[in-house]
Amino acid sequence: MKRILAFKKWKHWSKIKFLRCADKLLAAVGIVVASVVFTATNTEVVGQDIYPKSKQFPLGLYSIHEAQDMQRVRQFGWKIAQTYHFTPSFLETVAKGKMLALASLPGKSEPIPEVQAAKKITALAKSDQVAWWEFPEERRYWRDGEMAIVTNYASWTRKYDPKKRPNYMYIPGHYDATSVQQYVPYLDIIPSSVYTNYIGVPHAWVRWRMETTLKGIKLAQATIGPDYLNGEKTPVAILELFYESGNAIATTEGAYHDFWQSIVSGARGILIFSYWHERDHPNLESVLQTYHKAAGEIVGPEQLGSAILYGTRLDNVSFEIIAGPRRTEKFYTYGMKQPLSFPSINLLTTVWNQSTYVIAVNSANEPVSVSFTGLPNTPTEATVLFENKTVPLTDGVLNTEFQPLGVHIFKIASSSSSKVLKGEKQSICAQFFR
Repeated sequence: MKRILAFKKWKHWSKIKFLRCADKLLAAVGIVVASVVFTATNTEVVGQDIYPKSKQFPLGLYSIHEAQDMQRVRQFGWKIAQTYHFTPSFLETVAKGKMLALASLPGKSEPIPEVQAAKKITALAKSDQVAWWEFPEERRYWRDGEMAIVTNYASWTRKYDPKKRPNYMYIPGHYDATSVQQYVPYLDIIPSSVYTNYIGVPHAWVRWRMETTLKGIKLAQATIGPDYLNGEKTPVAILELFYESGNAIATTEGAYHDFWQSIVSGARGILIFSYWHERDHPNLESVLQTYHKAAGEIVGPEQLGSAILYGTRLDNVSFEIIAGPRRTEKFYTYGMKQPLSFPSINLLTTVWNQSTYVIAVNSANEPVSVSFTGLPNTPTEATVLFENKTVPLTDGVLNTEFQPLGVHIFKIASSSSSKVLKGEKQSICAQFFR
């Protein structure tokens, strides 16, 4: 079971996501596993490996179980599939679905014996369908046996997986930076669960959640990047696609905001919890379509995924709010005695393929008019991607308006006479750490 814990104005709350298989199948690690892995390995699959092992932007869906569903969603860019009923046969399913899998390892209060883990990892590692190793969720660092699962499995996957694929474990959404820090030495993929509607906080909370995860990485003296075998880390966001009676229902505007705010705030990958729970409420079908839209924008011909992962990040583009709220609604979160708010606008500027991209997000619940400065000063216009329009650009100044929770993605093509931007690599957490 996954249990999500957080605080709403100092009130404790929890959620059991859904019942998962009580016992992992440990006995079938011999001939049966080898047979299934052989079948999956030899089934045609498109696009082997995923970031950080390859350059493909990580996009994944929790609780997707059928090959036909995987084939259908893959057209939008989803590449990673997860199930809470993992058996070796799931690798065959994802191979047919032309996706990759989170390969789940068993354990509850303590790790399984190394000899069993070695057999399981060795057998599963033969499959090209394994994207990341998934440890049992939410193992508590203050309990020796549970933390031994994290530390031992991190060592054993390196030891028994010849491809040394990355390690991942779901971390609860209420953990502060010092709690996240405990796991950073052992995980390569560091998640942030971002469930704004379930928690009942403004969408600006997304920024706090992601930046807290980045701070945990920094406290562990690690850096962000693809070289995970040498200690670099990949932060990812897990976004909300479920509903429980009495809580707010997700909206298309909020989902699109949370997707892009997660990326602007530091995520290098997106997972959705969960494909199966789309059936919780009729409104969630449109929310899933919104996630499909955003995923397609990431992997589409604009190469935004590459721009986000590999572009040169700049910190010399600034903004001024001309009209509308300057800051977001205040909110409380775990461990805070005073409320928190952020500037209404957050942005990521990156240069890739000789173009400048500005991903800008409005986290206010009201319209905002903004003037951006510090952009290239020679082009006379910027393309607003996915909106079929352009906006004027005068001497590096761009003026635009945002709807509530609105997102704009600007592309400024380079020209031979354009001024070269000389920004240092952007510190996404700059305002957070002040």
